[in-house]
Amino acid sequence: MKKNKALLPAPEGTLVERVIQQLESLFDEVLISVTQKKNFLFLPYKLVTDEKSGQGPMMGIKSALSCSLNPKSFVIACDIPDIDLVLIERMIEQAGQYEIVIACSHRGMKEPLFGIYSKSVLPKMSRLLDSGERSLLPLFEICRTKEVTIKNGTWFRNLNTLQDYEKYLNTLSD
Repeated sequence: MKKNKALLPAPEGTLVERVIQQLESLFDEVLISVTQKKNFLFLPYKLVTDEKSGQGPMMGIKSALSCSLNPKSFVIACDIPDIDLVLIERMIEQAGQYEIVIACSHRGMKEPLFGIYSKSVLPKMSRLLDSGERSLLPLFEICRTKEVTIKNGTWFRNLNTLQDYEKYLNTLSD
């Protein structure tokens, strides 16, 4: 997109603020994983930068998990502007016996940046990152992972391109 998606305008602020507003009542801690803190100082939450830059989303999750006060943390990308809180509650209910619980489309597409991760996965993440792995998919194979299907997928959208973002804004004005 060539822009910081988190800072794009959205109803009630920026995309990152929109995500936080929907989730903050569910959780006792909000951490924001960022590449540069200076762009996010307006947020009243703890900002976490990657332990090592350029390592992708796994490093972002690892860095945030390392700073979290909780044994398990819900992780979401800032480019998922509308959230099904019932799905998150279903995921939380199942998280006890798993190291990772991720959302999955009805077609089996895993959504690694919509999931619950346990601190117990930190050593496995470290090994994968040290071996040069950047994808989260191999992590799911070596951890106790539960996939929870997104039943009503009409709400789910990722704003990966400028066209996705513009389409999203258009749906808000309809």
